[in-house]
Parts: sequence; C-alpha cells; structure tokens
Amino acid sequence: MHTHIGKFGKWFLKGHEMEPFKNREIDSVESLRTFMKEKGIDYIIVMPHYTPDQKKPFVEYNPLVIECISKVENAYGGLWISPREDVWHLSEKILDGELPPKIKVLKISPDSWPKGVSMDPGSWNETFRKNFEEIIDFARKHNLIIHSHTGSGNSDIMDYVPFVETYGKKVKLHFVHMGGSAGGHFAFIPRFIEWLKDGYDFYCDTSFCRGFAPYLLVRKLLEEYPKGLSRIMFASDNPWGLWESEFWRVEGMPVEDDVKEKIFYHNAAKVYLGERK
Repeated sequence: MHTHIGKFGKWFLKGHEMEPFKNREIDSVESLRTFMKEKGIDYIIVMPHYTPDQKKPFVEYNPLVIECISKVENAYGGLWISPREDVWHLSEKILDGELPPKIKVLKISPDSWPKGVSMDPGSWNETFRKNFEEIIDFARKHNLIIHSHTGSGNSDIMDYVPFVETYGKKVKLHFVHMGGSAGGHFAFIPRFIEWLKDGYDFYCDTSFCRGFAPYLLVRKLLEEYPKGLSRIMFASDNPWGLWESEFWRVEGMPVEDDVKEKIFYHNAAKVYLGERK
C-alpha cells in the first residue's frame, strides 16, 4: 500500500488558508512505525507528499523517504520527480545518482505542472519532452515503476491515451486513483483492460476512488480478462485517503477472498519485493 510522507502543512488554497491534514501526517521514522503498527500493516511503500512549493518534495521529502526505508525494515520507497524546467536540476540529481535498492517508484503528478501541460505529449514543448523521456529511460533501465496521479485538469485520463500509445510499452506504469472521479473511472476502466490485453505493463490502485469503482473494475476483469486481477493494488493514499475507508472499499466487495488477498497483498508483493536491476 502506498502512503505519502512529509508535512503538507498550511497553504492558501481556493481563497482560504487551509491545513487539511493536521494531526494525520506521517513526517518521521517514528510516526511511520506508529502508523504501520496501528493499522496492522506488514509492508508499505512511502513517497513524498507534494505541495504547491515545487522544490519541497525534492529537498525535504525525498530525503525523508530514503531515511524511512533505511530504518524501517518493511518500508519501500518512491521518489518525487518532475520534467518541469524550473525544477529539472533537482530531477537530474536523482537521474545522475545511485538509488537505494528499496526505491521502487518514480512519482509524478501532472496536477503539479503548468496549466495546459498534461500527460498528452502534444502539450509538451521540446525541453519538457526531452526531460520526460530521460525519466522514462531511467525508469526502464533500473526497473522502476512510474506512478502517475490521475484525476481532473492536467490529470484527466483522456490525456493519458496518447501518452500510453507513445510510451506505454517502454516502461512500467502505475496510474493512481483509476481516473479519480466518476467520469474518470468510466474513462479509465475499459481502457485499462484494453491496455492490459494489448500487452502494456500496467498497474493501478484502489485509492481515492468513488465507492463503486474498484468492484466495477474487478467485476469486468473477472468477466473479460481474469489475468488482469494481478494488476490491481490496495493503497491508502494517506493522508488524502482515510485508511479505514480505503480498506473497506476493497474488503466490502462481493468477491472471493483470494481476489481480495491479491489486491491487499500478493500483487504488490510480487512487484515491490523482488530485486531491482
């Protein structure tokens, strides 16, 4: 299951000062251990919280991820990276460095990009394209998964279609939140199944979804492509998601326990607990 670490903190959002995650953030090794113990979590993958400040995830939270995975035995990590030109010098430090073996993911979010720059390669300028292709090449070389946020705006699932057609067979992809809204789920679910049938190396998770969506995906996979059940993972997306709600969205599905066990544990274990190149 993935969760975010680092303080989101207080920001001026949508016309008001907000601190949405006060008392719920994981911001230290000890608070990660406490979270895992309280929720009964055996293995976890942690990645940076991202904020309106584009440098903060690189400078503060990527180091926190590395500290946590080095001190918590069953914690694995993902690092924040971005093709944005204003922070590319920070991304290059990741691409030029040697990653700890327990880093399994590069985390990106089109929501953090300039307005109008989405996952559609047609919205990229030449520099942005070059930067993104360097990220893809690095991920492929080191057997890393690219986690990408899906939702509204720059993260609309329809903008992912040309991206998948262009780059989808070059790298492992994990589309977080399954489209992120009711309309996004309707766009994502049939395409996800089609992409799996076409041989793309794809994963998704059940976090931050509308309540109906995980079961709709599971039901359609059982009907159309049972092999695809190995490509769904549980995630809490803490603190954006409430762990208990995310858990019961899966546990409450009217399917066999072995399907739930795949989603809760076995699929992620196969992907994240193996050796990285």
